[in-house]
Amino acid sequence: MREVAADHVVQLFDAPRSLADTVSRYLAEGWVRGEQLLVIARPRNWELIADYLERRDCPVRSTAAHERVHVIDAVQLLRRIRRRGAFDRERAQQLLTAIVADALAPGRPLCVYGELVELLAEEGSFDTAGVVEDLWNDLRASFTFRLLCGYLAAHFADPRTATALRRICDKHTAVQTHSADSLGSWLSSFPVLS
Repeated sequence: MREVAADHVVQLFDAPRSLADTVSRYLAEGWVRGEQLLVIARPRNWELIADYLERRDCPVRSTAAHERVHVIDAVQLLRRIRRRGAFDRERAQQLLTAIVADALAPGRPLCVYGELVELLAEEGSFDTAGVVEDLWNDLRASFTFRLLCGYLAAHFADPRTATALRRICDKHTAVQTHSADSLGSWLSSFPVLS
C-alpha cells in the first residue's frame, strides 16, 4: 500500500473569481511539482480555472498537457452516480475509484480539485455531500493524492445549516479561506469549525 496523503482541504467560496484564483493556485503548485491534475468541476468553473492557470504559466489546454490534466464534468458525473434520481453510494464509489485510478501515473503524485459535493450542497443534500466526502477519505486509504473540495459559502448562510457545515468540515484535514470570500471567511471563523 502506498503512503497516504495528508491533505483533504475544504474551502467555502463566495464567488467564481475567488474559486478560480484559489483552485488555480492549488493546481499550479501541483503542476510545478510535476503532479498529475484531476479536476471534477462544472464546465463553466473549469473554463475560468483554466484561464487563471494559463495566466500562471500552466499550459493546461495544450496538447502536451492532456496526459497530465484530467477534467471531469461534475454535473455529468453526478447524473451517472444517480439511479432513478437517487444517489447510489456503491456506484459513486466505483466511479470515483475508476476516475482516480485513471488519473494516476507512475512516479507522479496526484492533485485533485472536486466540486461534486458542491452540486449536492446546492440541492440541500448535505448528508449526501458528507457521504461523498467519506468516499474520498476511503479512497485516500488506497491512493495517494491531495484533495481540495470547494463549496459555495451561501449554502451555509442559514443558521439551520451550521450542523451540516460542521460535519462537512470535520471530514477534512483543514479548512481554508480566501481574503476575497467574506462570507466564507466569516463562516469558517466560527469556534465550532476552528
